[in-house]
Amino acid sequence: MAIAVAAVVASCGSRHAEVVHVTDVLHVDGGVLAEGAADTLRLGRMRQGEKAVKRLRIENGCNEPIVIVRHATTCGCVVPEYERRPIPAGGSTDIVFTFDSRGEYGWQMKLLDFYLSSSARPLKIYVEAEVE
Repeated sequence: MAIAVAAVVASCGSRHAEVVHVTDVLHVDGGVLAEGAADTLRLGRMRQGEKAVKRLRIENGCNEPIVIVRHATTCGCVVPEYERRPIPAGGSTDIVFTFDSRGEYGWQMKLLDFYLSSSARPLKIYVEAEVE
């Protein structure tokens, strides 16, 4: 996965900042569909009350289209947004994760499972942050 660079952007009319991260990339191939995979999105340090946004690009390295069928999460503080249409062979799509740190403190590790069509096991994405 590519290393992300963070920038702090103040929200208009809000007293809480939003930490925006550039895109990480995850390549999905036949091995990932057969065995599953896990990866971690690291958001770094943030203050309590901030929202961090991170984009994960899913690249389809398979010979046929894949679809993100559904997802499950361990916490309502991480919300993924993605299109529910097929990702063509050789194509890509983005999942945008928003982590709301309100009510969180200390080291955070949240798990999201993404179920892909033709996949035997879910794609596990861990979202990690240090909330001060």
